[in-house]
Amino acid sequence: MRTVRSIMVICAALMISSAMITGCSSKESKGKDKESSSSKVSSGAEKNDSKAEDNQEKSENKVIQEAVTFSIAPGFYDKEQTLELSCDEGLEIRYTTDGSVPTAESEVYSSPISLKDRTEEKNVLASQKNTSASGDFIPRSKVTKANVIRAAAFKDGEAVTEVCSHTYFIGIDREGLYGDVPVISLMTDMDNLYDYETGIYVLGKTYDDFLAEDPKNGNMDGWKRQANYKNKGREWERPVAVEFIDSQGVVGFDQDMGIRIMGAASRNATQKSFRLTAREDYGKKNVKYPLIPDNIRSDGSGEVEKYKSFTLRNGGNDCDYAKMRDPLLQSLAEEMDFELQQAAPCVVFLDGEYWGMYSLTEDYSDNYIQNNYPIEKENVVMLKCGELEAGEEADYELYTQLYELATGSDMTDDENYKAVGELLDLDSFIDYCAFNMYIGNSDCIFDDNNWRMWRVRTPDESCEEADGKWRMMVYDTDFSTGIYGETADKNPIDAALNNKKANGDNEDPPADIFTALMKNPEFSQKMMLTLMDMRNFTFEKDRVSARIDEFDAVYSKLVPDTFKRFGPQYSIGGYGRNVKGLREYLSRRYDSFIYSMNDSFHPGKNADVTFSGDESKGKVYVNGHRAFLDKEVSAKYFLDYPITVGVQPKEGQKFVKWECSGCTASDPTSQETQVTIGENGSIKAIFE
Repeated sequence: MRTVRSIMVICAALMISSAMITGCSSKESKGKDKESSSSKVSSGAEKNDSKAEDNQEKSENKVIQEAVTFSIAPGFYDKEQTLELSCDEGLEIRYTTDGSVPTAESEVYSSPISLKDRTEEKNVLASQKNTSASGDFIPRSKVTKANVIRAAAFKDGEAVTEVCSHTYFIGIDREGLYGDVPVISLMTDMDNLYDYETGIYVLGKTYDDFLAEDPKNGNMDGWKRQANYKNKGREWERPVAVEFIDSQGVVGFDQDMGIRIMGAASRNATQKSFRLTAREDYGKKNVKYPLIPDNIRSDGSGEVEKYKSFTLRNGGNDCDYAKMRDPLLQSLAEEMDFELQQAAPCVVFLDGEYWGMYSLTEDYSDNYIQNNYPIEKENVVMLKCGELEAGEEADYELYTQLYELATGSDMTDDENYKAVGELLDLDSFIDYCAFNMYIGNSDCIFDDNNWRMWRVRTPDESCEEADGKWRMMVYDTDFSTGIYGETADKNPIDAALNNKKANGDNEDPPADIFTALMKNPEFSQKMMLTLMDMRNFTFEKDRVSARIDEFDAVYSKLVPDTFKRFGPQYSIGGYGRNVKGLREYLSRRYDSFIYSMNDSFHPGKNADVTFSGDESKGKVYVNGHRAFLDKEVSAKYFLDYPITVGVQPKEGQKFVKWECSGCTASDPTSQETQVTIGENGSIKAIFE
């Protein structure tokens, strides 16, 4: 289980200056003044990328000299600067200013380079066309620009040092424009993005071939059409230099990585999402840097300080609306029993041009599990929408066993139900399904899309999560919460309960497992209680409103300029309306959810229950989920379905009893006890 921190905690942590970690030298410490497939098994090349690179030998093009030295550090400067480059005697420095890798034909360094405010220069990348099948959006104004300098030393026409890549922002008000979020500079050859045959950001040859196959293909919705940017796999990964500049203008890390376009329908957006991967091919096998502040490992043993890959999300389905849905919803589910992705806002520049606001997000993989648990990645099996993302081909049988047992056996039989519980973490599955139902996710496990689960191949008693059970992983929740006009009053449960067979290509959709398990009384009762926990605590009105306020304080500064840069036209100026609509949807869902529960389950009479406690003295749990008792909380439960309350006292505190009124606790002095709900009841945890 992951704990996702609020965005304000993240942004506060981003203000902490970090030491420069750079492969190239500079004399100053800081600048002055942060897919889908119908096959069950990935292609061999894709699936074995990680293992292959671990055994790969170093590149034959070894660096034989010290790297080029830059006289000033990258970052933000108020005024024009002069940059000097130096290297060992007898070598010649060549450099570029357009993001491309220096070659023997690049400009020779012969005198100091003037670094200036480039914003009024002609747009280059921002003027490129053919980046979306739905039409191009070209900004009318000049975009903010930085100076990108990439340099290497040459001898006899051959590069003999690594390429050093740095970014300088001149005359740009970082704090005024970007607040306390990091800036990420991406530098790559323009052809890697825009070449007709090989560019990953354009319609390109793939699109023309798609139309040539059948002219009617041009009648499809833009997001359904094939294009270069829809291609996947290692062959559509390109080299990129990445420089991470924190909120204080200090370089956190810079290194070469691989870049791909990521996402599904949102690949058609003008502002596309990226996946960045560290590989030995490019230099370093990992990014060893605390990319996301306060990102605590899933096992709770400390902060995640190593990343194999990470993503820069444009907002997915929410990219043209509020942009915050996925990180917001995941942050609210922080106490649920499934894997969550930590995220933090950032601003991206691409080859020196402003590329808008993104959500820097963890990337699921076998490396992710290894970096969050004491589990070796070789022991990880991971499924995404029926396709093996990690593991061997034979590992798919581990899922088949679960599917066939759940769907082929009588789940009203307790022995059969317990047998499924040996293969599937039932609490994780219940929480995951309830979460997707509550937010009205129209592109999730019940549609056989955007679902992931993981387990270890060989159980290991030293780690609780290495017990061999399948566990759920949440991602890409943007197609939810009324994003395309769905009303909050619409029953979000019926679609899951009445799911005959999922709509995807997977022969063994996990929605069938859900349908089978719902026949078991214990499972269905837990599902009902968890859905009410979602309403009562996870998405409690005041808590949701406060969290949206936290996000809005950051996003309201970053999103409007992103829309001006990328469109679409109707979104410019519409950010506030979209956030208001999201807020109203979740408020209305809270009010109407009890009616959906009654319609779907007919659970009988419900009653209000008031929970109270003192978070300074201990955490209170309801049905295994934390009740957010920094204040008194009014909840609704059903009289015929008892709840379980528990408490975890803080060090130095002692739990005394449960003080109940209108409710009956089976053991008032036990730290965990079952409570029968009564009319207008109250439950309070008493400490001393």
